[in-house]
Amino acid sequence: MSRSTIMPSICYFRRRHLMILQFHILLIVLLFPGRECTMPEASQEGLLHSFKSYSDIAMFHYTVPKEVLRATWQFAAFMDGQGCPERKVHIYLQWGSYPVISVNNDTFPKDMYPMRNQTITISAVTTFEPKTTAVVPIYGPEAGDWFVGAYLSYWDEKVQQQGLGHKCHYSIGSVAIWTQANSIENVPIGYTHNLRTKETTSYYKIYIPSGTWNFRVDIWGCNFTVQKPHDVQELCIKSLALKGRSLPIFNHSELAETVNLTMQDSYRFRESSPYEDSYYYLMIVSDSVIELNVKVTISECPIRITEKSFVRQYLDAPSFSKALAQLHMKDLTKHRLHHTESRNNESFYGEVYLMKNQFHESDETFDDPCVPRYQLARIKHSQTFSGVYLLQGREWLTSWVMLTDVHPVVTQFNILPLVDIGGTLDISAHLEMDKVVIKQLVKVLICVRRGRVPDRVKSNIVCKNPEMSMNLSSSDKRDGNILIPYPQPDTWYVTLDATCYFNGNPVKCEMEEILVSLDIRTRQCVFPGNYPCGHHGICQEIHRDILYYTACKCFEGYKGWGCTDATNANPESSLLVTTLILTLSNGFFIPAIYLAVKRGLYTEGLVYLATMLFSSLYHACDQHVMTYCVAKYEVLQYSDFFSSILAFWVTLVAMAEIPIRFVSLCHMFGVFIIAFGVESNKTGLASILVPLGMGIMIPMGAYAYRCFQLKKWKKPDQVSKLLTGLTLAIIGLLLFSLIETEANYQYVHSAWHMIIAISLVFLLPPSRLEQVGSSGSSFSDDSELLDYKDPPGSPIFTVTSGQENLVIASN
Repeated sequence: MSRSTIMPSICYFRRRHLMILQFHILLIVLLFPGRECTMPEASQEGLLHSFKSYSDIAMFHYTVPKEVLRATWQFAAFMDGQGCPERKVHIYLQWGSYPVISVNNDTFPKDMYPMRNQTITISAVTTFEPKTTAVVPIYGPEAGDWFVGAYLSYWDEKVQQQGLGHKCHYSIGSVAIWTQANSIENVPIGYTHNLRTKETTSYYKIYIPSGTWNFRVDIWGCNFTVQKPHDVQELCIKSLALKGRSLPIFNHSELAETVNLTMQDSYRFRESSPYEDSYYYLMIVSDSVIELNVKVTISECPIRITEKSFVRQYLDAPSFSKALAQLHMKDLTKHRLHHTESRNNESFYGEVYLMKNQFHESDETFDDPCVPRYQLARIKHSQTFSGVYLLQGREWLTSWVMLTDVHPVVTQFNILPLVDIGGTLDISAHLEMDKVVIKQLVKVLICVRRGRVPDRVKSNIVCKNPEMSMNLSSSDKRDGNILIPYPQPDTWYVTLDATCYFNGNPVKCEMEEILVSLDIRTRQCVFPGNYPCGHHGICQEIHRDILYYTACKCFEGYKGWGCTDATNANPESSLLVTTLILTLSNGFFIPAIYLAVKRGLYTEGLVYLATMLFSSLYHACDQHVMTYCVAKYEVLQYSDFFSSILAFWVTLVAMAEIPIRFVSLCHMFGVFIIAFGVESNKTGLASILVPLGMGIMIPMGAYAYRCFQLKKWKKPDQVSKLLTGLTLAIIGLLLFSLIETEANYQYVHSAWHMIIAISLVFLLPPSRLEQVGSSGSSFSDDSELLDYKDPPGSPIFTVTSGQENLVIASN
């Protein structure tokens, strides 16, 4: 069956199973009760491959709308033949960005933080019929982009010529559908609002604008509207929950807190580090229709640009040597008193205290004063996933941040969906300090958090995740770095908090300002510079429709996200040996070249020489180490394939020993056929079989014609020589077609070079010599196929009749 007939059958096979998947998932959704509407998403499918690098992963993209109660994914993995072995499929489901996948506990580079809270991992097994499917329900999913990545467990895959036998294909079908809530009522901010429930589970949304520092939600006055119970202690609200960006689901969501209230109870939700420019959803569960009062109160902390004083002092101070001259070193006590008074008089803090007075003085939630917040500007470079984030002033940009020990500083920047998520987010910091000038120990805590400002306790930053923090010190560690692969789209916050110590005790800082360089940028793959995957890998740019991301492809036995895991690395001596075997094995063509030239077969000798050279150069360029390319890889690959097939062709023409006038015609005909086939598909079976099939017809036809002229079917002379050459050629073809795998490629392919080169020695005909003899020594002088003479003892396929010799060379 040709490839053109195989592929439509595979496509039909997948479509049939995807229709079954859609039917199954619709049945599942129909079982979900409620008045909500069901929103389908088009099914997706893709081919599965064994995992060798991230480019082998089948990637799907879904967009989940807002206010979804439940999203359900269903997966089924297929194979296109009943005789194909079953394979295990690993499936990753991830919100926001591409899943970070570690196979076989591969390591990550130093300072990299690959953890994801929302990653869901499941597995499946490929089947010919849809016997089993994997269903993944997610309650209250976050809105936005969702990504599915799937791959097969690794096996030593056979290097099979395209079209030679059946190659098993594996695929995965993915169907998603979600249930969305209808018409959620909005709760205004700043004044009391009366709510009336309509369902057993009612939802309300609260918009928290950008610049909100903290907020609270007060709930009281719950009352039944249908009938009032005699016992005021009876539950009025069965469950009460508040969640940011997604709907809380009763008995399903992992909520921070869920409460129940009687008619006399009241409750207050406090959020000290809220999601900004986002909706919070309030869930009220009650067994009856109720009314209640809600009031949302917020405290603002505006995002500012850097003060003008920063420009005046540090715009021309990119290094500490220049900045230090502008820092005023003062007496410890006097400086701190003066510094505290001046900071309290700034208009910035005046605004904060004014806002604080709008609320109850006893509310500890709003005792958290606002701190400076700066929005970093995104500078996009021409290269994909290459941008830098800088502090933005009115007329300038810088990476330098000034700190004091009075309050922390908050910087924030945005990672955009799809645009920025395909590389690595690199956050680096450097503390600029001179130990000679200052005797105090200066420590700077830097905390990174996505979506919300890091938590605070009494105005001090608390970094709950140690891997997302950096501790800089003037005594030893002045540099810190955090790498985040495939960062999720959101507003990211980086807080900086400075503290000075003397004799191990915290004291007031001598320095008026502490200078920190904050370098935040996105890049392709992992590392900066010309080697984004180190010296043992290359950075691949992967396209999947609208999806575009980068990943490292490792070689030399290295593995890991950044090709830094040397657990199974091959020694350089082994790599050198395999490279030399592949290139030097072509030296076995030298005997065939010498024999062809000696027998006057100069065209054949030239083709064998070209085959030897192009194969050696191609394999030297095809290596990842000690690579040597005299031309483009594609040019060398084409030349290797073309010359290899042409070597078979000219050998078959020489074996036919046809008249000289037809030799050049056959050679040029073969060149056109081979060039067309190789250019059409280098790895296709047709590009080899068509020229070989046509070439074999030349010596076989010549032999049959001569036997017909003699009216006899004679056995050729030196059959053993012919059989030896053919046997070697067949063994080489079997090695190439059936035994060669990715693991043994270097050794089997080298053996193929040697065996094929040796077979030419047995298949080449002898030199063509005109024999000057009696007139009776010539047969069929009027036949163009018999107008030559050979000496006695001519080579293979010689038909003998009496005292006359007739050379018929074939195959």
